[in-house]
Amino acid sequence: MSKKPRILVAECMQEISSFNPLQSEYANFHIEHGAQMLVQKGINTGLGGALAVFDEVGFEPVLTISARAGSAGLLSRPGWNRLMGEVMEAIAAEAGSGIDGVYFSMHGAMGADGELDPEGYLLTETRKLVGPDVPIVITLDLHGILTDRMLRQIDGLAIYHTYPHVDFASTGARAARVLHRLVTDKRVRPTIARVTIPALVRGDELITKSGCYGSLIREARR
Repeated sequence: MSKKPRILVAECMQEISSFNPLQSEYANFHIEHGAQMLVQKGINTGLGGALAVFDEVGFEPVLTISARAGSAGLLSRPGWNRLMGEVMEAIAAEAGSGIDGVYFSMHGAMGADGELDPEGYLLTETRKLVGPDVPIVITLDLHGILTDRMLRQIDGLAIYHTYPHVDFASTGARAARVLHRLVTDKRVRPTIARVTIPALVRGDELITKSGCYGSLIREARR
């Protein structure tokens, strides 16, 4: 019997506003280690959706760490140093154990004192650990920012299509299916491109059922 592909699973999510004068701290994060992350199975989270697909296709999830915090101000420097250290320590502990792919659940709008692109940093360090040939696929909030540093490290991504957000699990599932293709068919070599649009959309128009942002999402899905 051939062995199951092993997928390293990690999560680090927070949305910040740099206009908030109060910094957030490590204590604001809910942390799950290893098997504790299985509490997200069957619920509407990106990780929950991805785990369901991994079960369906016969992938073995290698659970490392989940760190989630609500919207807040910039993460303090000590908070970021501790969080970053714990996330990378958990990933490093499994990265050398025969990993076939990486699923990383992120937001895209993190920010810390001294590191304004935490997602880019974490992805760069993860890439160093798993090597150039292991595919990395991420999920992002549609309010996230896809930086150059992030783009250089990933092989695929999926973003939320709804605001207010109701499609966490289906977004994680889409990312997991992309990762499934990359792992099982080595002929698949994705090209990732980013197009920036000079637009500033006000609150009500961001509502995807009724606003212009939703029209753009539906056009992009055609």
